[in-house]
Amino acid sequence: MRPRRVGALAVAALAVLAVGSSLAAASASTPATAKKVTISWWTWTANPKNVIANFEKTHPNIKVPTPPDLGVSGSGFYAKLTTALAGGTAPCVAQVEYSELPQYIAGHDLLNIAKYADAYKKDYPSWVWKQVSQGNGVYAIPEDIGPTGFLYQPAVYKQYNLPVPTTWAQFASDAVALHKANPKMYLDFFSPTDEHRLEALWWQAGARPFVLEPNGTWKITVNGPIEKKVTNFFGDLALNGDLNVDTDFTAPYAKNVADDTYASMVGTAWGPSYLVAGFQTKGSTQQWAVTEMPQWTAGATANGSWGGSTNAVTTDCPAQDVKAAVEFAAYINSSPSGMTIDEKPTTSGGRGLFPASSTRASVAQFSAPIAYFTGQVNAQFNTYASQVVENFQFGPWDTELYNFFGTEMTKAVARTESFDQALNNIESDLLNYARSIGYTVES
Repeated sequence: MRPRRVGALAVAALAVLAVGSSLAAASASTPATAKKVTISWWTWTANPKNVIANFEKTHPNIKVPTPPDLGVSGSGFYAKLTTALAGGTAPCVAQVEYSELPQYIAGHDLLNIAKYADAYKKDYPSWVWKQVSQGNGVYAIPEDIGPTGFLYQPAVYKQYNLPVPTTWAQFASDAVALHKANPKMYLDFFSPTDEHRLEALWWQAGARPFVLEPNGTWKITVNGPIEKKVTNFFGDLALNGDLNVDTDFTAPYAKNVADDTYASMVGTAWGPSYLVAGFQTKGSTQQWAVTEMPQWTAGATANGSWGGSTNAVTTDCPAQDVKAAVEFAAYINSSPSGMTIDEKPTTSGGRGLFPASSTRASVAQFSAPIAYFTGQVNAQFNTYASQVVENFQFGPWDTELYNFFGTEMTKAVARTESFDQALNNIESDLLNYARSIGYTVES
């Protein structure tokens, strides 16, 4: 699950505690370690004690202490992890989002666990496994993913005689028509500070803003033609007043969802609970559904992913404990009992995740209803997960991208610079930053 930064996730997490969610997992196992070991684990997901207790039932020789309370995902968690790594006190296993993995791999903070992890490759879609791999190395076990999907209110579309968009051109037409018919309602919102939401849209469109070349050079094209096309499309709708400018997971966003400001929105597998249901107020009559993402080319089925995490083994893990650490990371996300906890709502002792494993649908909980949504939501996202475009990569400067993105996109929304110029500036800032800390980069 990936609500974006510390404050953002805090708002979302509190909301989800009120409603919960039901998601799924996978299946695999490893031989139990014979030698008694103790491994440490850092995570921000809910109910870690239940995860550990379940693991220790079948792995009695591997003890996992309760993780310290380090806050939620975002810069705060990673600052603590980075500090611990620098001091040699990092945990054996750490939760790391896909977008953050490259910086820790580049910093030589994570172990290549291919020796033990390759056995699990078959349990995951190829695009997911590529996120945890570089060259011949594997640096983490996938946990959850966020294939995108379109969340919408059927009754609102029917009331205003709008077709559910299958193309982005239709989405734009709907956005204009809805806001004209009801100035208090928008088809969706544009967030100038959530680069991962926009990156998911770039991903769907086939962009590759970051590419690690075989010689070790990073190619940065944040201002490439696809990135500019997608950004200007949504940015122009916002500047014209047909999409609301809003920052997801903030108090104003929560109020907008509760007040029925949005007829629909670009969403993700964890979105029904964390983007919509978690912000409903008592007595809400909103009813949502999920459909596939609008496409740039009619009839296409391309998709992207927004968010998701892994469990990585750090370089501070003692050599004799690495096998046990990988056993733990794999078991909690791919065994039948592990995935049962993954998919349960946080209010029922689970973690509220949409697991990365291809066999996530094998757990009965996968078919449970989600509050305020109709249909087999998880089954739909199961299909969308198979449509994610291959080969998208994140760069090793995610924190800096977040800062540069927020600064420049805020200027663009304020009309002090164009969206093209904003992307040009982000590109320039990233190139300069990367070079300043020793990376070989090109544009």
